[in-house]
Amino acid sequence: MHYPSVSICIVNYNGRKYLNDCLVSVYSVDYPKDKIEVILADNASTDGSLDFVKDKYPEVKILSFTENYGFAKANNLCAEAANGEYLVFLNNDTIVSADWLKTLIVSLSADIRIGVVGSKLMLMGQSGKINSAGGNIIFSGGGYDVGFLDTDSEIYNVSAYRGCVCGASMMVRRNEFIDIGMFDEDYFMYCEDVDLCWRYWLFDKKVRYISESVVYHKFGGTSGKDRNSPLRVYHSTKNAIFNMTKNYEIPNLILYFSLFFVYNIIKFMWFAIKFKYRRAIALVMAYYTFISLLPATIRKRKDVQGLRKVSDRYLFEIGIIESPLKTIREVIRLWRTD
Repeated sequence: MHYPSVSICIVNYNGRKYLNDCLVSVYSVDYPKDKIEVILADNASTDGSLDFVKDKYPEVKILSFTENYGFAKANNLCAEAANGEYLVFLNNDTIVSADWLKTLIVSLSADIRIGVVGSKLMLMGQSGKINSAGGNIIFSGGGYDVGFLDTDSEIYNVSAYRGCVCGASMMVRRNEFIDIGMFDEDYFMYCEDVDLCWRYWLFDKKVRYISESVVYHKFGGTSGKDRNSPLRVYHSTKNAIFNMTKNYEIPNLILYFSLFFVYNIIKFMWFAIKFKYRRAIALVMAYYTFISLLPATIRKRKDVQGLRKVSDRYLFEIGIIESPLKTIREVIRLWRTD
């Protein structure tokens, strides 16, 4: 087997308690050590993360920032500093299996038509529970993890093309990632993996879930587990709007932007009735930020649409973007798990 060079990018923000387990597992993978470069991008941590890594793992390349750049920009800076032919974006609150890296490499290097591959994520500390078996893009610009909270079974042990894969463990070719525009740095966190995978599909590059590449993930370890926290509401709403604005053709943009707006009005009223005022304000701020960044977003849209090779209709037909009906079914399933 040919072993290409790989740079593993780990973004950290006050994740000292996770780093040792993560790095021990990374350096224990079945892959030549001289072909692995580990880069830690630290977003101005104050918990001793940098001192710990410098002391225990001097071989790790460290990018130390003076402010919290979030997931997207920090990973982009990792990509620019990387020497590997391939890039892996890996969350700091993960533990990887021995074959994690090799199976990703084999899958991505075997087919030039594939642009992104992602791992099976298992929920750490919840025996046999799925975090993500790849993901799907939903009509309103967001995404969801296939199998989230399901018990692992044979249906998740089959690799498959997906609309997206989770950014907690995904691999790309470095040069291709840079050429495609990298992560959108206006996202900060949430949905940047959906946007990236969506763009790969638009440029006629496939995204594949690799079931043999297993990662254990402390879901929400760094960002929090509350799916309706004000922080998550703000960024996920804002970034879903960005996704639609940049990536849809005009007719679908008008239709689904409008539907999402109506949905968020209803959601705002629900938060207000339940006295969840911070969440309601987060929704308003998401639209305010979108409007303030609209000129830049329009420029990005022109870049994306100028390179488009496939139609929205094609992506809906093959199930890469899910219809409202399928999305509602998944929302109901998740609601029942709460």
